[in-house]
Amino acid sequence: MPKYTVNLSDVPEGHELPPLLQKVGAWVGKQDHGTLGWFDGLVAEAVPKEWSPEKADRLRAAAFSFLSLADGSLLLLVKPGGKAPPAVALLGSEGETQTVANSLEEFLALWSQGETDIHDLDDEEAGDGREALAAWLKKNKIKAPKVAEFDFSAWLDGDEKPAASRPATAAPAFKPTDIMAKLGPKTRKVASVLGRRADAPEVITYVTEGLGKKLPASTSENKDSVNISAPKQGVELVLSHDILHDAFPPVPKTAKTFIPYVSTAWVRAAVGEDVLGVPWKAKSEAEVTKVLGPPTGRKASFADEDELTVAFWLYPLDTEGLLELELEFDDLVTVTLSVKGSGDLARYPDVTTGLFVGYAVTRGLLDTSRFPAHQALLAKIARREAQGSELVKQAMPRGLWTSHLRDEPALQTLLWRWFHNLNDVWIKKDLIKVFGKRATESGHDAPKLADDTWDAVDKAAPVLDKRFAAFIKK
Repeated sequence: MPKYTVNLSDVPEGHELPPLLQKVGAWVGKQDHGTLGWFDGLVAEAVPKEWSPEKADRLRAAAFSFLSLADGSLLLLVKPGGKAPPAVALLGSEGETQTVANSLEEFLALWSQGETDIHDLDDEEAGDGREALAAWLKKNKIKAPKVAEFDFSAWLDGDEKPAASRPATAAPAFKPTDIMAKLGPKTRKVASVLGRRADAPEVITYVTEGLGKKLPASTSENKDSVNISAPKQGVELVLSHDILHDAFPPVPKTAKTFIPYVSTAWVRAAVGEDVLGVPWKAKSEAEVTKVLGPPTGRKASFADEDELTVAFWLYPLDTEGLLELELEFDDLVTVTLSVKGSGDLARYPDVTTGLFVGYAVTRGLLDTSRFPAHQALLAKIARREAQGSELVKQAMPRGLWTSHLRDEPALQTLLWRWFHNLNDVWIKKDLIKVFGKRATESGHDAPKLADDTWDAVDKAAPVLDKRFAAFIKK
């Protein structure tokens, strides 16, 4: 059986090899390949300049790579500055970055537990050697020092300041509904941190002490969410800065990093209590209905399916309708607690978005109540005195959302498919039929459309009227 390759002798200039890395490297070199994760070995190398030419000098001066993953991602030892020990950080192959551990000792402990948050190291199929690593750490009395949290993503931004000031409040003031009181204590605890920022004391306490997990210091443009999984406690959280709701604006930490919110939580049977009296082992929809009454509604299993097969029961957790609990039955019981966000139709609006918005205003598809500060502009668009792109620029800083349109599930399902090229419906395909096509800089086809003028809207209207015929108000 081949062993892991270890070559830590040629440390890049300006760096020293920590004795612990040398010591654990000697041990790893004796282990069978595949027993500690899906990687070839431990090799000390300089950070490739190509990863970020504008940050290469700073990265290479403060860090070096010691482990390369199968997808090209790198694990680095980074000098945080001051007296702090080198931290372990990830340079992802897709541009994502994250702190893995605040010290090499902490990284080795997380590695031995399968909790580095790196799939190639945590994969159960490649974990036969993790118990041996834990035993090695215990034998050598290696314990993680108590050090300040290191935020690698924010560190990469250096002195770059946030584009906007941080909101003064941590989150909206949530007033719980009666449903909260009907939840078991563990599920209620999960619900109590929903919608809160990651730097809120109650979130820090719940995640680090209640779940015994690390909190992400930030999220970034390349990694807008982080999962925290605690299977033994029956809880999984998602933290994200990108909640598509006006009550949850992105909170900049640096120019390209953000403080995330607890956006979603899944509660599972291991939590050790029923949710609203529904048994986790319920075998039929009728069994759930007996407890909760008729379902709130039904939905498809996937976005590209039309058959509404999944029964769901929806309950507000706060009086403003910002937080909700959804219980589903589809062969088994699923419980999801989430911030009520929106669907992302056009993250980066272009001329086609403006054309559609202008059209939607004239056909009554837009929910005009969503734009209280722009009623005058909406009136001008309705009179064809302003273009749809003006509303996009002024009122949709994070793009076009499903919640900007009328609150009709069938309409929003169609819009989701139309903007995302599902079920053979696509905005670009429809508009190419009208305007012809051109090649973009990336080589993709796009409509030959330079401006969302009313002449352009009128030209596209027959095709769009046919597409949205069922939803146009007469």
